[in-house]
Amino acid sequence: MATSVGRNDPCPCGSGRKYKHCCGRPRPPADVLYVHPAKQGVDAVVPPGRSPGRAYNLIPVGLPALVNELRKDGVEVAGVSYPLERPLNPNFDLRAWVRQHRMAKMVLIDLHWYEHAYGAISVAEVCKEVLPEIGVVIGGLTASGFAREILTHFDAVDFVIRGDAELPLRQLAQALRRGAPDLATVPNLSYRIGTQILENPRGYCATTADLDGLDFADLSFLEHYEAYLVHEYIVVDLPASRQALAQNRPFRGRWITTARGCKYECAYCGGCRSAHQTLAGRDGIIPRSPEAVVGEIHRLAERGVDQVSLSYDIAEMGGDYWRSFFLLLRERNVQIGIYNELFQLPDPAFIKQFARSVNMTHSCLTLSPLSGSERVRRLNGKRYSDAELINVLDHLNLYNIPIFVYFSLNLPGEDETTVQASVDLAGQIANHYPSSLLKIINSCHTLDPLSPMQQHPEKFGIRTEWSTFMDFYTYCRETQFAGPEARSGARRGFEFVNPEARSVTAMADAWDAGRGGRETSWWPIPPSW
Repeated sequence: MATSVGRNDPCPCGSGRKYKHCCGRPRPPADVLYVHPAKQGVDAVVPPGRSPGRAYNLIPVGLPALVNELRKDGVEVAGVSYPLERPLNPNFDLRAWVRQHRMAKMVLIDLHWYEHAYGAISVAEVCKEVLPEIGVVIGGLTASGFAREILTHFDAVDFVIRGDAELPLRQLAQALRRGAPDLATVPNLSYRIGTQILENPRGYCATTADLDGLDFADLSFLEHYEAYLVHEYIVVDLPASRQALAQNRPFRGRWITTARGCKYECAYCGGCRSAHQTLAGRDGIIPRSPEAVVGEIHRLAERGVDQVSLSYDIAEMGGDYWRSFFLLLRERNVQIGIYNELFQLPDPAFIKQFARSVNMTHSCLTLSPLSGSERVRRLNGKRYSDAELINVLDHLNLYNIPIFVYFSLNLPGEDETTVQASVDLAGQIANHYPSSLLKIINSCHTLDPLSPMQQHPEKFGIRTEWSTFMDFYTYCRETQFAGPEARSGARRGFEFVNPEARSVTAMADAWDAGRGGRETSWWPIPPSW
């Protein structure tokens, strides 16, 4: 690995162990490589006068399970998170790292979120440049939605797995290891033979039994995986974590899968029910059992993980589910923080069980009213009133639960009038909830592929500007670095049918002005994409 760290030096991951006993342990030759891309290209250099944009460090929650399925088959996998390696070692060279694995037959690159559209292709091109014979495989929601177009425009990509990938990836890896692959039998696979692009039928969609049998926890294939855990501790501004970070003690977190799919059609979300139906053939949600989820959380707690983030809101999975989940946490005496994003408002009984069952030092719940206008909120998929929200805040406050409250500045329906309602609601929340337990966040939304907004813009009074993969690829290339235009709604992929009806700059200014005297718990509009 390209690194300036000595074998007997402390490991840069922060574990306290020597590098040779931690992330620097010798590894067998790799059959398969994995690279998590940044939003930025591999050779990106921040221009003068600009600042780095968000790299989007988080690895897709399902990726570790895919790799661990390969490892069950005896496949050696070596992985890096590119946006993590550069801060750890500014001299890290992805080309040199790939070159060290000349025997690898395949490289996996995630393209789950559209924000990685440019960075993922950049990584693919670097891998092909260094090892021209390696098979480049990408997957994830965005890759699934644009498989044919990606294969048409980018020769560096050899395979796209559409939808769920556990079985298809194992079959593809076995075929490539045989050297004379019969790709026609691999479900969900798109690929190229000469100039012809072929798409096999979608024949695999994970069941609950499939998900329960997967290992989402083990990241040991990833170089500097101990350091990566620090990036998956999502909420670093809790009261206890502020104190610990001041003492230079980083916390560790993990995202884990609670379910796949969704039962909602929120306007802005490319992971909505219809998107999962289109991309994976899944209708609604496929849950993992509470026993499987808690068992995985227990193992992570035993490994020193402080906080687990849940991929799907367990409050939306039914009372029987979350009661069983919390009971199992208590019965097994699992001492860990839980981060859960609430899709709607929870039952007060859920809040009580949450408070009884988790380590509150590292726990947080999030609420997403999106707008202070109840009309705008309903238009975008949130089904509750201001009064119902304040009532839930009372229950949360009763148990001193840290919360994040999310607004979205530029969604359909939001304008210079309704944004004042958002400012007023944020002020009411700030006055109502202890500032040490509260963060209020607002940002501009960008168009998601296959979201209801993108598929049916006429229902939301908008015009969409992006529809192809190249649209999203170009957007990512042009927004690699932060800039003040981000807070004003520039390059977001849609606009009002009558764009003169609102000024996003004026809306952002109104939001930031409302923070006066409450800056510690009320964040400004961020100047990045």
